[in-house]
Amino acid sequence: MGADVMRWQYCAQPPNQNLLFGFGPGKEIQRKLLTLWNSVSFFASYANTSGFTPSLADLEAAVRHAGPGSEPWPGLQVLDHWLLARTARLVADATSGYERYLTVNVLRAFDSYLDDLSNWYIRRSRRRFWTSDQAALRTLWTGLVQAVRVIAPVMPFLAEHLWQALVVAACPEAPESVFLASWPQAGEIDDCVVAGVAAVRQVVDLGRRARAQSKLKLRQPLRALVVEGVDGIEAYLPEIADELRVKEVRLERIEATGLRVRPNFPVVAPRLGARMPDVKRALDAGEFRELDGGRFEVLSLVLEPGEVLVERLEKAGWAVASDEGVTVALDTTLDDELRREGRVYEIIHLVNTMRKETGLGLTDRITLSLPAADADLLGYADWIAAEVLATSVDATAAGKVAFERA
Repeated sequence: MGADVMRWQYCAQPPNQNLLFGFGPGKEIQRKLLTLWNSVSFFASYANTSGFTPSLADLEAAVRHAGPGSEPWPGLQVLDHWLLARTARLVADATSGYERYLTVNVLRAFDSYLDDLSNWYIRRSRRRFWTSDQAALRTLWTGLVQAVRVIAPVMPFLAEHLWQALVVAACPEAPESVFLASWPQAGEIDDCVVAGVAAVRQVVDLGRRARAQSKLKLRQPLRALVVEGVDGIEAYLPEIADELRVKEVRLERIEATGLRVRPNFPVVAPRLGARMPDVKRALDAGEFRELDGGRFEVLSLVLEPGEVLVERLEKAGWAVASDEGVTVALDTTLDDELRREGRVYEIIHLVNTMRKETGLGLTDRITLSLPAADADLLGYADWIAAEVLATSVDATAAGKVAFERA
């Protein structure tokens, strides 16, 4: 199982509960650590390809300039500012957990951060890494190094190995061990940008749920997503559109054909007491009024978002998902243009999979041939070429996609 995995299991256990120990939880921890390992491996691949050289001064700059409106190094984008702020929040939360002897809080903060780093920042920044964007590489290096520093007391062996690979090998002036380095400082934290991206991720998760309900693959583009019940995400609408592969994202009231509201009994019953049966009957009969922020008024009582279970009934051609007062509606109507673009995404996915399976390098160029049946997709040749690193795209292949190294 490994010492670090065992230490994680012990440290993740709330002190007021029995220890959940065994190979089942161990496998789940291994999966999380593999996410960290793959994130470092991803960074190392592109850093080596681009000749990127970090500096310990980057860590100090990130601490001094992680607040609103600051720029620790040139070329930062909104997503970089978010990761620096998110990293500062990790350092602050982990430091608080250690000082209170609550390692369970440390690991909760680290687990959440690792998900944001891998499943949002890296995934949303892939094209920048393809083009050796120095600001993206510096931001990712900073986030990884700070994460290794705060988790080192829990899993010393993996942390030391990653410190050697990420820091000592690249920075001659670095302490020779993570345990000889000073404790990281959080600095100023831009909680507004952290909260904004958290809201964006909630909308994206709901959009994916709506897609799953409609049985539409993410590689199939759609026309529109309508969002209701969330504020402060106007600057992120293009990211939401790209993430959910929709042409347009609108912030407006969703007109659903029906609304079913039920009480969340474990939460609301202690407050309502004897009025609980009357409230349930009124909700079942539709005798309620929807308020802002996911609240509902029934029998002169106001129920908060967590006190009700809301189900929005979909109108034809739409898929709806809702949670904690936020609702999204996905336009599922397809036309010929959307179907063609869906086929383009399928080909891009197929070719990139084939590139990986044949062992092509990250920067190797190819010449691509599509089947004659896909000749109508040549209008998207520039798009396809950019995504698969092709120098040319034609439709002369016999029956299936084929490519050669350029």
